[in-house]
Amino acid sequence: MTREDLSAYHDAGRPVISSMYLRKSRAEEHMSLEETLSRHKAALLDYAKKYGYLVAPEDIYEEVVSGESLFARPQMLRLMEAVSSGKYEAVLCMDMQRLGRGGMYDQGFILDTFKASETLIVTPERLYDLTKEMDEQAAEMETFLSRGEYRMITKRLRRGTLQSVQNGAYMANPPFGYRKIRIGRLSSLEIVPDEAECVRKIFQLYADGNGCTRIEQAVNAMGYHGRRGSQFNRNTIRLILDNPVYIGKIRWNKTSTVKVGIGSERTKKVIYNTADKIQIIDGRHPAIISQDLWDTVQARRKSRYFYVDNKHIASPLAGLVHCSKCGRLMNMMGKSKGVPYLLCPTKGCSAGAKFEYVEQAVLYQLEQMAAGLEIQVKDGAAPDTSALDSVHDKLEAQLAKLEDRRNRLYTLLEDGTYSKDLFTERMQVLTSEENRLRGALNDVEEDLRAAKSQNHKKQLEQLQTVLAHYQKSSIPARKALLQSIIADIEYTKEKKTKPADFALSISLIDFI
Repeated sequence: MTREDLSAYHDAGRPVISSMYLRKSRAEEHMSLEETLSRHKAALLDYAKKYGYLVAPEDIYEEVVSGESLFARPQMLRLMEAVSSGKYEAVLCMDMQRLGRGGMYDQGFILDTFKASETLIVTPERLYDLTKEMDEQAAEMETFLSRGEYRMITKRLRRGTLQSVQNGAYMANPPFGYRKIRIGRLSSLEIVPDEAECVRKIFQLYADGNGCTRIEQAVNAMGYHGRRGSQFNRNTIRLILDNPVYIGKIRWNKTSTVKVGIGSERTKKVIYNTADKIQIIDGRHPAIISQDLWDTVQARRKSRYFYVDNKHIASPLAGLVHCSKCGRLMNMMGKSKGVPYLLCPTKGCSAGAKFEYVEQAVLYQLEQMAAGLEIQVKDGAAPDTSALDSVHDKLEAQLAKLEDRRNRLYTLLEDGTYSKDLFTERMQVLTSEENRLRGALNDVEEDLRAAKSQNHKKQLEQLQTVLAHYQKSSIPARKALLQSIIADIEYTKEKKTKPADFALSISLIDFI
């Protein structure tokens, strides 16, 4: 739709089929998400009613997550898909920066999508028809300026946060044993007596030679529990023993967030920083334990456990092995005189096993899978997808019929057969049916992709590479090799069974 089309619609009294995009900005941090979106929705609905924009309830996209990148905002992605398909003639939003002020790629993708589909961008202050050069330049300038504004706001926030931390302020959520208070203008902590007593027992029990599992059992038996009534587990115990907040310190910059991948595959990943980047700062809050007890505990922990960081990976299976009962990732820990075991973090779940046994079992199964793939490659049989193809064709045919129905609805509205209320009601029914069919079509397409992407030849080649280089590789290289071919490993072991009596189910990565 162009500006000229819009004028013709208004003259004819024909509503403009539109959607609405709502997102909170940093300038509205003083308001709750619900309050912000509710106000914006009411304002835009009034505007739409006044100027003839028809927005059905299912065409309102409310972004409830905050993300700089386009691919971190699911509602925006849904909107872009609908706009590119020509579903809407206009999209209403409070201002241009709501649509996106991410990187140049994101901004360009959004504006190109609106331009290619000839979809108007409508704000209470201005209408943008990107088929017109002046509107396109104005939109580009708006997004460019908002991007610069975003960077300056982020930079000031980071600088202010760092300055507060260096002055001893505690900025994160209060850890177990403390509650948040304010000292002047700075956020700090004060001791919660009952919780602090539990923290002291945990440190002392560990210093006396007890392990995390035994401490977990002891503090739960004493009646201690987390803030939400949950029982302690060994992971919680480890986190408490590792936190210098209990000696009056603040640990800053322990982790960093990096972006990995490109396009729709681009995601944010949290990594642990090296020791030289982590800052330990004197806090304004009181200590719960003494420095001597802290030093004793840390010395014992370093001699007892395997540590994982960015440069020294303790387990080549890290991030791959899941417990079949609870679904959680298995952890490698040094137990029984330093022998590493693979353990489920959920108490009373799958029994643990020596890491060496699990690693050997994984390599054995990979060898067996390689032998089986070699036979399939020689046979050369292609997967039979005829049934899925048939379902796919039927769904596409039904969607085409719905598009014909949609066009007939517009005709009936334009010639006066349908009132606006009846048109809206019928359009809602049609849209609901269309969404159901598109969901089913997406599922079938995913099944087809999975069936056709199982390139056995590539899987075999990668398996052979892994098996040929694994034994002579470093631990980080072994991990990279395994992750190049394994999608997931499911681990099962019952209690009171033999050491090697466990089961592994390995899923390989599909190659296109």
